[in-house]
Amino acid sequence: MPADRDYVVQLTDKHPHSGARIFRNLKSSADYYNRARRTARDLVEDAGAEGVKAALEDRKMWGAMRMMPTDIEDVQGYTPLINGASTQQNWTGIFKPGEKVRLRLINASATTHFGMRVPGLKMTVVQADGNDVKPVTVDELRIVVAETYDVIVQPRDARAYSIIAESAGRTAMVRGTLAPAEGMVGPYDKMRPLLTMADMGGMLSGTDHSGMGTSGFDMSSMDHSGHDMSGMETTGVMLSCRPTVQLARPSMRRAAV
Repeated sequence: MPADRDYVVQLTDKHPHSGARIFRNLKSSADYYNRARRTARDLVEDAGAEGVKAALEDRKMWGAMRMMPTDIEDVQGYTPLINGASTQQNWTGIFKPGEKVRLRLINASATTHFGMRVPGLKMTVVQADGNDVKPVTVDELRIVVAETYDVIVQPRDARAYSIIAESAGRTAMVRGTLAPAEGMVGPYDKMRPLLTMADMGGMLSGTDHSGMGTSGFDMSSMDHSGHDMSGMETTGVMLSCRPTVQLARPSMRRAAV
């Protein structure tokens, strides 16, 4: 699909610790960098907002899965960057109103999976991992490590638009800008709350999890005899499921959050 302008949007994650140090710390404790763990104070606040029963039921479901809402990320405490620039440095792509702008999204980060969106604009995905695809329009897409997507946006108003890259665990975010002139800054979206059970169950669309207790996770009766997992590396298995990557493929398309 032709475009009037073409920009590379490269995503990276900069951590103050070296890779060797991060690896050593994770080997000593898988939760070493889990800096957004839920606390008793969070439980009290959730009980006040949702009711005690709902808050306790939510904790029970997470406990049954032996995980926390922040477990989707192995490493936190990094700074996400767009083309090497932080939010404050504000990487900017220039456009004229009405032009079609092609954004070549590249996830060059070490571990981070990003949710990409341009608030106020639809994104039309035209290429995935270097292959042309049947165009599909989305509000948001998930891009995992080493993936690339080409999307077309068409800003019609002479104002600044934000390019938002939010980590899958919703613990870090960076903003770039599409604008008709240098020096303009797109609005900074507030980072969304931590993942909920509804987010985790998004792949099972149409399934009501609202009344699910711990019994909903009982797998003792399942037959695993045909599944040899003895050599499987379990770290990051949930991330490798890549629930929203298929947004660019119409046959697998689902609604973006």
